Formats: sequence, structure tokens, C-alpha cells
Amino acid sequence: MKQSQLIKIVDVFSFIALLLIVSTGTLLEFTLPIRSGPATVLGMTRHEWGALHLYVSIGFLVMMSLHLFTHIKYIKQLLLGNASTASKYRMGVGLIGLVALLLIILAPFLAPVNEGEGSGRRHGAGYRLNSGN
Repeated sequence: MKQSQLIKIVDVFSFIALLLIVSTGTLLEFTLPIRSGPATVLGMTRHEWGALHLYVSIGFLVMMSLHLFTHIKYIKQLLLGNASTASKYRMGVGLIGLVALLLIILAPFLAPVNEGEGSGRRHGAGYRLNSGN
């Protein structure tokens, strides 16, 4: 098998895995939210959809590793400084995109936590049974 064919196959499976990750994540968030009880979609409960989401995500990481492996010559050229000007431009744009993505991912962890009374939620304020009093 030619490397160009392998790259195409890896990219197609990566894209399919990404679509599955997005669709199962959306399903888990909006159709089968936390505490959705015994509800099922296509015969699968929230936990079964969560397991599928996890396994597809692991498969996606494997596909991304294969993607990087299939482009190892290009990566070596960039790191050794033997790349063309266009490749260096693409590398710069890619690095800017990576930094932006990392900042977006880290933003929720760096944001301040407000513990005031503005949210309207109280933890543990659900239905409680009286013990006969």
C-alpha cells in the first residue's frame, strides 16, 4: 500500500471518529442528560453511550497518532530547518492555531469561580423524604 493511500484511509477514519465523538457527546449532553434514568436511545442507555463515546475517543487518538506517523518525513524536515518557505508559513499558522486551541481548552480552568447567590441553584436542595417527623 502506498503511503498516500494510507494517509487517505487514516484521514477518513479520523474524520468518521470525530463525527461520532461529536454526535455521541451531543446525545449525552442534550438527549440523555445526567439523571435521565432508564431512558434509552436506539436501545442504549446513557452509560452505554458514554462507553461508546470513550472508545471512539481512544480510537480517534490512535488515528491522530497514525496521522502524525504518516507525516514523519515532513515533521523531520520542519524540525531540521530543511522545509520550504511555504511549509514554514504553514508551520507558523499551525503553531498559532495550537496556542489558540490550548488557550480555549485551558480557559475554564483559569476562570475565576464565583460562589455568590446569583446562580439560583442550591446543591442538595432536591426532594427529601421526611423521617416521620
